[in-house]
Amino acid sequence: MMQVHPDNPEIPQPRGPLERYCAICFGILLLVFAWIVQTDDLVHCFEVSGLIFSFCGILKGFCHLSEEIVYQFRPRYRSSLMKALKACFNWKNVCVAVFLCFVSFKPEDCTRILAACACIMLFTGSQLSGPLAVEISAICENRKMNVAHGLAWSFYIGYLKLVLPRLKDSIQTFCDKKGNFVLKCKDTWKLHILMPLSCTIPDKLEEEDSNIEFLDNLPDIVIDRAGVRKRVYKHSLYAVYDDAKRPHHCVLECATPLLSLYEMSKESSAEFSTEDRLEQAKLFYRTLKDILDNSRDCRNSYRFIMYDDSEAAEDPHFLSKVILKHLQQQEKEEYSLSEGSEVQTDQHEAMSRDPTLMNSNDAPCSLMSQQYTQ
Repeated sequence: MMQVHPDNPEIPQPRGPLERYCAICFGILLLVFAWIVQTDDLVHCFEVSGLIFSFCGILKGFCHLSEEIVYQFRPRYRSSLMKALKACFNWKNVCVAVFLCFVSFKPEDCTRILAACACIMLFTGSQLSGPLAVEISAICENRKMNVAHGLAWSFYIGYLKLVLPRLKDSIQTFCDKKGNFVLKCKDTWKLHILMPLSCTIPDKLEEEDSNIEFLDNLPDIVIDRAGVRKRVYKHSLYAVYDDAKRPHHCVLECATPLLSLYEMSKESSAEFSTEDRLEQAKLFYRTLKDILDNSRDCRNSYRFIMYDDSEAAEDPHFLSKVILKHLQQQEKEEYSLSEGSEVQTDQHEAMSRDPTLMNSNDAPCSLMSQQYTQ
């Protein structure tokens, strides 16, 4: 079963170890079959096979080393032979090959080993056994080498980390100046970030959907940044209308790095296909969410609105409906949280209240008096 992100079924989770477990199971299963149908020394055959693969790994290392020494030695390794050797050879594989040579090599196995190594090297040189697309994707994800990882960290370090801690102060200044008739609930004072999977981002949201209306800009956030004095960061306030034309207000903008992905897919020199763009958009969302979830300064000051806009052309109010769905969900979440905190507060006040004594001026009477017998 495919692993999906808990917040959105469109977002894949990081790849797990299932592929390695399957490889180990297949290896054990094949060994069992080989043991059943064995016509030769099984242990020796296993050792020779290991020697073949480890020896081919060394030969591949020499092939890589030839390119690195001839053309890449100075710019990539600063003329350091040790760095080039570390990059081209797996030293564990070298140790295994040396060990098996001393333990299991026999002269009669020489022809079999040379023929198998020749076959593997020819397959490698003709690129018939190159890495699969899923293998390349897994390596890039595990080592954080995707375009999406760089864009997500740049978006966070260069923008969100600067503006999100100051956003609520900016909204408070706006409310004090204009009157708090729009953004009444402070729990919803967040930056709502639109993330369409197609990466098509309009410059004006009201042109994309007539139910979205630009109201005003919040007060500028001014920061000295990278040699620029008083660099200005802006946020826009919008009204999103439902079917009954009731306005719902929020601070709204699009994730601008997605626009970079879209432009890359249009440049032939980038060699960035539409499928690559979709995959990187999903990884951008997942990476940015992981970053912000671990950021104390940005906590409770943002909300992602990620959506699949492949069918947006069929509905002229598709975008406003997506935004309203998230706003309504947010209001329910905030209401349930605030209701729970109020109940806890009432219980705490009741338990912490000082006990009172009930005094009476009536004279004490016995249990046999008429007052109790009746």
